Amino acid sequence: MYRTLKFILGIRVSVFANCLIYYLRRLPLVGQAVKDSAYANLPLKKIASVIALLAAVLIGFGSNFLYTGLMIYWPVSVTGTELPAAERFGRFLHVFVLLSFAAAAFSNIKVLEPKREKYIAVKLMRLNARQYMHATLSFRYLTFFLYFVPASIVFFRLLGASVTLGIRFALLITLWRVACEALHLYVFDRTGTVLIKKNGIVWCGIGLSLAAAYLPLVLDGTPATGAAVLSLPGGLIITAAGIAGALYLKRYPRYRAAVDAATHRDDPLLDYSRMMSEAQKADMKMPDSEDSAAISSGKHAKKKGYAYLNAIFFERHKRFISEPVIKRLWIIGLLTAAGAAITLLSPDRAGTYVERLITSPRYFLPVMFFISISDRLCKALFYHCDVHLLRYGFYRKPGAVLSNFRDRLLRISSLNLIPAAALCAAAAILARLAGADWPMADMLLFLVFIVCLSLFFSVHHLFMYYLLQPYSTELNIRNPFFIVVNSIVSGICFFSLSLSSDPVPFTAFVIAATVLYIAVALAAVYKYAPRTFRIK
Repeated sequence: MYRTLKFILGIRVSVFANCLIYYLRRLPLVGQAVKDSAYANLPLKKIASVIALLAAVLIGFGSNFLYTGLMIYWPVSVTGTELPAAERFGRFLHVFVLLSFAAAAFSNIKVLEPKREKYIAVKLMRLNARQYMHATLSFRYLTFFLYFVPASIVFFRLLGASVTLGIRFALLITLWRVACEALHLYVFDRTGTVLIKKNGIVWCGIGLSLAAAYLPLVLDGTPATGAAVLSLPGGLIITAAGIAGALYLKRYPRYRAAVDAATHRDDPLLDYSRMMSEAQKADMKMPDSEDSAAISSGKHAKKKGYAYLNAIFFERHKRFISEPVIKRLWIIGLLTAAGAAITLLSPDRAGTYVERLITSPRYFLPVMFFISISDRLCKALFYHCDVHLLRYGFYRKPGAVLSNFRDRLLRISSLNLIPAAALCAAAAILARLAGADWPMADMLLFLVFIVCLSLFFSVHHLFMYYLLQPYSTELNIRNPFFIVVNSIVSGICFFSLSLSSDPVPFTAFVIAATVLYIAVALAAVYKYAPRTFRIK
């Protein structure tokens, strides 16, 4: 099994190293120093391999800390500030169990996961399917346990629980996941059904698990779910299920059939690319009627050049573009209505929550991250326009690139400002209904804060699109630097939730930082975009 695992890790590291070299060559300044010969440079590829392994380890530990902190610890801490430590720990365990045991049982299954690596190793390189699955599952759950232990220990200690209890909980999660892998494989063996491909079942299971996890936090309940899992009978049942699952996975004789079922839609590799391409493009597709209506319209006849091109694009995609904006407005409206109803039914509790909301601007960084539609619009621009026109030299000229960038930035910024304005209005309405003390100066500072964040995300996504151009012709994101930078930005947004600084200095700092970032991003686009904005 060691040789098989070494072979599999070699495939992963080689793919990452080649990808890293490819995109390093396309970075401004740095790319000029990386030559084509880098692909055959073994010492350089060994360095890239070490970077890949270190990145995998850091991501493994970091993702578990982020997951436990943001999805579990933070909601419990925010909603239970006045509760005793024992009750907060009970809520923490409840959410932990529902997300890591229940929701993960439907979604986070590897044995039947469609994966390109599985196709390469088993079908192209003729690796024994049984050996491949034994090696990957063993490595998966050994590292899963090792990555989860530090996060469990840290957050258990923050809530007053012991280190041994945190380790025991991480072990129970690992055993439960192994049992779930075996259960999915058993269902496939008996019925031929790959449960993780049944989207209805998967999303119903995830949705019910999320509702059951978070509703008690709002309703001031503390279910004994976690205590049941950590009790002696619960622990013994999960341990027995995990051991039985591990034995079943070890002795299962028909792994080749399982691999065939998992890779059926990506056989051969071109079909996989087409499957992913069609899935991505379906999300970007617009109705035919919208297309013909825009062409027949003469409302933009006075515009010329690239201004006319962009006007036609946004007109043709009016419904496609407005749909996510309308959805966000509906969500903001429904949440505002729910907040107003809670204010009428329980004024004291609502007043406390609204006061905390308007005096804690850090909550709005992740909110604005999700409200922005810039990423979706950049994908639409690529698929419906740039993927075709970038093949022509005239479209890649500096004047054309920068003219398109300016026009698109104005349009995307104006669209992002609509839900931002609705969010400001919702905050003002709830503050008024709850009778919260919100001075005019603080209200204006909040307004500037939200507008700056809206403009920041508008500029950020276009900046990334023009400098890194992450999309391939299949509309997949293959640029690791794009993923890293976006992960850093989203990580900062969520990390801000843990800060407890005074709201006025925090707001002023964020406004200054966003203005500085926007200025630097615009300067970088004007300097480098004519060279970097290319089709991959």
